[in-house]
Amino acid sequence: MTISKEELAELKGQGFIKQREGNYFAVRILSHAGNLNSKEMMEIAEIAEKYGQGYMGFTTRLCVEVPWIAYENIPAVKKQLKEAKLYSGGTGAKVRPLVACKGTVCSQGLLDTQKLCNTLHEQYFTYTLPSKFKIGIAGCPNNCTKAQLHDLGLMGQMIPKLDEERCNGCGLCTHSCRAGAISIENKKAIIDREKCVDCGKCVQACKRRAMTSQASGIALFVGGRFGRRHRLGDRIPGLFSYEEIPDLVGKILEFYKKHGKERERFADTLERVGVHLLETILLAKEQKQ
Repeated sequence: MTISKEELAELKGQGFIKQREGNYFAVRILSHAGNLNSKEMMEIAEIAEKYGQGYMGFTTRLCVEVPWIAYENIPAVKKQLKEAKLYSGGTGAKVRPLVACKGTVCSQGLLDTQKLCNTLHEQYFTYTLPSKFKIGIAGCPNNCTKAQLHDLGLMGQMIPKLDEERCNGCGLCTHSCRAGAISIENKKAIIDREKCVDCGKCVQACKRRAMTSQASGIALFVGGRFGRRHRLGDRIPGLFSYEEIPDLVGKILEFYKKHGKERERFADTLERVGVHLLETILLAKEQKQ
């Protein structure tokens, strides 16, 4: 059986990707910020057992992939997914499945990454763009999701501030600082701002409340990419509140839709038109601290 290029493209857009072996497909099933409940997992396991070869894998975008779906079984798989309220997809020139770390429950997390991921998914997933667009959310500067390598990366940060009068030079902050950004001189802590990554660990470690949070929020990185050609995303100046993020993401996507050429990645668009043009739009209302 020969499947037309048009149908293959349509199936790919629905999350059914043709394998190199015959007329078999791998179906990509979306998760909720990397999470699936036990009933959903059992439903996917049943699909894998019934229509695949009894196993599933996980993609880098935290989707579940079930390979070895025969072409003739695709309608049945679609039906079972719909009945289970599971959704396939995640390909094409649009916002791809969002990736978030476990910052929601991780002891290092500085924001509710999975809540934010689900919020942005509901608003922007499958938003049509000149090319694919990947969003990654990191809960802290440990950066498990590699925020700077996404088209749009978000990272929780906390900027420390020292009250010298409260500081007794105990050194707890220096032991907590994995970046080596804090030293003790004359029984007082000194922060090296060039080395500090704004993880907030020193604030948590200080027993005398000499080290406090000057500001906390979400850092934005735009225009990152990896693969055959890599580029680190540009940092948008300042930190932004959780509540500001959905609107800012919308502005970034609109900017890309307006200025990007067909099949041009966001990184290339920014290289061509300049990241400062985007900064002007995002920072138009007020300059962030």
